[in-house]
Amino acid sequence: MRKTVASKAAMMASAVALIAGCSKGSGSYSLLDDGADYKQQAVFIPKQIDILWVIDNSGSMETSQTNLTQNFASFISRFQTYNYDFHMAVTTTEAWRKQFDSNSTLARIKDGAGSNHSGVFVMNDQTQNLSDVFAINAKQGINGNGDERALSSIKETLLDAHNNTLGFRRPEAFLAVIIVTDEEDFSSSSAQFSENYANPNLHTVQSYVDFMDDYVGSRNYSVNTIAILDDACKTSLNNTFTERKIANRLIEMANLTGGVKASLCSNFGQSLELISDSIIQLSSVFKLSREPQEDTIVITVNGVTVEQDSVNGWTYDASNLTITFHGSAVPAADANIKIDFYPKSIKL
Repeated sequence: MRKTVASKAAMMASAVALIAGCSKGSGSYSLLDDGADYKQQAVFIPKQIDILWVIDNSGSMETSQTNLTQNFASFISRFQTYNYDFHMAVTTTEAWRKQFDSNSTLARIKDGAGSNHSGVFVMNDQTQNLSDVFAINAKQGINGNGDERALSSIKETLLDAHNNTLGFRRPEAFLAVIIVTDEEDFSSSSAQFSENYANPNLHTVQSYVDFMDDYVGSRNYSVNTIAILDDACKTSLNNTFTERKIANRLIEMANLTGGVKASLCSNFGQSLELISDSIIQLSSVFKLSREPQEDTIVITVNGVTVEQDSVNGWTYDASNLTITFHGSAVPAADANIKIDFYPKSIKL
């Protein structure tokens, strides 16, 4: 009996010694907390932000283009304050014509319209006099095609080989598309003008989501719109031009891609600020290497603890192991972000 007890004691001691000897670095039987030091500069390089403006250049858009350029500071201020690495370019709602004319240059990104040219096709955080350059580029005039197909114009612009040589689109960057129009989208497989929801050639909105998912990558883009969202706005604007329409399909596109829907009749400064905040939030996502015990997650930015909060803090999405920052808690581009947690399961 004594020999049996002694043997059991010896075996237990050996087991304890074995477990104690397993270092965390070996990845065996570790129940210690897992942590990840994220230098946001390193993490955000793949999460650079590319911004494509799709601007309606038809005859009724002069006032809206002016409102956009006069309130541009409301949009760009946070990107500059937080030192974001961004690219920004402009196209129009008639870029869709490239689909039916391979020689068309309408899908090329613009540096102005008419006799006004900035000479800068792709704006970025190093662009001198950025607001002035954007004002020239965004004023695309009012002589464009009245068949404003914003969705197919996005596609044609992204696929245009000339634009690729200009270096606008970066494969790992978050892509934010912003459509500014007073019309509905009727993108179709026919060059014939048709503003008819029953048109058999009309492309579904989902087909453009599918294109974006494939071209950009799901969850790595958003499509935002400043358009006519309701009858009240349409009635107000139709005092001068009677053919304006509620942008039902653009609203659907924004809903399906996590974008912002802003009214063409609302304060442009507030709308642009809302869109910029949304873009920054959607691009401020960090993926954990392991599934955590959610209640053990501790996040610090530059040594200061950030609380779990969906307004001005962080949230965790268990479906894809991601941390998203919100509001005033969104870190600057050069911040030191540390995420500590206990793993949910033993790492073998």
